[in-house]
Amino acid sequence: MIRAALGTIELGDLLRTLEGGRKSATVTVECEKVMGRIHIREGKLAYVHTDPGPHLGEYFIRFDYLTLEQVQELVALQQSQNAGTPLGYLALKRGLINQDELQDVLHAQILDALATILKQTTGELLAEPLPVEVSQIVLPGMAETSTMLMEALRRLDEWNRGGVDPDVVLRLDGDPTRHPLAGDAWSVLAKVDGVKRARSIALECEMPEEHVYHLLYELVSRGLLRESEIRPQDPCLLVIAESELNRRLLLVALERARYQVLLPQDLPSARRLILQHRPKGAILEGEDHNNVARYLRNITEAKYIPIWAVSERPPRNSWLRNDRILHIPKPFSEEDLLEAVSVIKRVM
Repeated sequence: MIRAALGTIELGDLLRTLEGGRKSATVTVECEKVMGRIHIREGKLAYVHTDPGPHLGEYFIRFDYLTLEQVQELVALQQSQNAGTPLGYLALKRGLINQDELQDVLHAQILDALATILKQTTGELLAEPLPVEVSQIVLPGMAETSTMLMEALRRLDEWNRGGVDPDVVLRLDGDPTRHPLAGDAWSVLAKVDGVKRARSIALECEMPEEHVYHLLYELVSRGLLRESEIRPQDPCLLVIAESELNRRLLLVALERARYQVLLPQDLPSARRLILQHRPKGAILEGEDHNNVARYLRNITEAKYIPIWAVSERPPRNSWLRNDRILHIPKPFSEEDLLEAVSVIKRVM
């Protein structure tokens, strides 16, 4: 076991050492605002995760390889019957994706999470053997550690040169055919329509959010994009979810449909966000949604907004019915979710 402060041991050097020795280990990086976990199998990157941060299931959605319901059903299966089995392996085994699709998703998600961890400058690093409960299945598509490190560091260098504000709305302002653009830049440019915020565009793309913000920044710098004079007002929704995966799935589905999503980490931060942004509604997921709803209703600014509970069964408590707690069935589909929140009118 190795425990040290970041900077005392360089994370990149440690990962390369594990790769060279074909070792298996878990490396945890705990910082003030993010916690990262890296699983190394025989020297290769099997899985990288940050909390908060994108989940592998989220990338299946962003690549349009799986639906919201399929991801939720896989996670439920993983938790009830196949504890510790990688989500990607389950999807592959059930024939929902092929190996090339798994490779695409793993590459994007690992790169995103690894770059986020490498960006941290203060915190504590812990390297230890893989826990017994971790699946020993060697997942197809595991990534070469040195290759991913080099790519993540290159991306970080690019991102540090500049990025747009996630809430900015951009429109086309030049002829892109007169400029040599990389494939990723063309993909991002195709989604710019003068009404979507940068964050909505980023969560539609098959690449890390920070990379999209950087590409938009480069397109603005080249004079191909400019800030839109007409700023549509995307309805603001508060999302409080017990499951980190469901928090991210709700974020992606709502942001892609042009809802501005607030993600508080706890109830006090939810109160602060309500007072600051005055959301038009709230979506709750988790066993404690009754008490969370009661807490929100005691905030004057949230007393009359619609509140939805994402749960397997509709709320039955009379108090909940009297206070207009609506229901979104779980596992939730994109159609059910967007139909429910469509009662909130959009201001153009």
